[in-house]
Amino acid sequence: MQSIISSLANRYALSTVEVIQEIESAFARQLSRWCRQEVMVFLREGMQLEVVAYGKRNGLPVQQLFDLPAVLSSHQFKTILENHLATAAVIKQVRQLKGFERQQLWGEVIRNRACDHLLIETEIIPDEPIIAICPVNRIGLHERHTGRFQPGQRRAFHLRRIEPVLVNGTPRTKVILDRVSKTLTENLLRYHLGDAAHRFQFRCLTRYVGHKSIVLTTRRLPREVIIAVDRELQERIEVRIVKTLP
Repeated sequence: MQSIISSLANRYALSTVEVIQEIESAFARQLSRWCRQEVMVFLREGMQLEVVAYGKRNGLPVQQLFDLPAVLSSHQFKTILENHLATAAVIKQVRQLKGFERQQLWGEVIRNRACDHLLIETEIIPDEPIIAICPVNRIGLHERHTGRFQPGQRRAFHLRRIEPVLVNGTPRTKVILDRVSKTLTENLLRYHLGDAAHRFQFRCLTRYVGHKSIVLTTRRLPREVIIAVDRELQERIEVRIVKTLP
């Protein structure tokens, strides 16, 4: 059993403690539904599952031990366990990635079908590729039919939202990108400023997608940085110098 738990931990990117907790939780929940009473499952020393049902008899609390193999077939056991662990793995991944929302990412287009969302391969965490989607309505009209999103091309995106979903009954992490947020303008400016970004204070006041972004700054931004963002977004970056940001 120990080797099985270690194998499951590696497969679902969970710790062994998390796998044990999910095993106990999965079967406790399933057996409680089937038995219509509270059932607790414990993984004891020697990696043996102990199943205890709690109920009342003549008004007094009683406990009943179950033999798990007699209650569940091997197929049922495997299905329940894999579904629960897959869900736990997705929820854990979503929690880890949530803090990256609203950041800017570079991603490579891997699919672009007419009237459908883009599929983008990107990395939210370095060296951990993930497939994201960019809905067609989250791309400016000025870019949708320009050939700027062909497979293999690399573009900048705003990380809009990360959430757990079910795809044909299978848990998946859904990563949603866009190209229309004014936050993308700000983050691209920071990206091209590089290590000097901390010396500047600026904010994208308004973005008219495909036309211009109005950026307020307390000091002049380098011309080459403005041009780089202009070219990536295919719109004019209008910079206004102010004493303080609103």
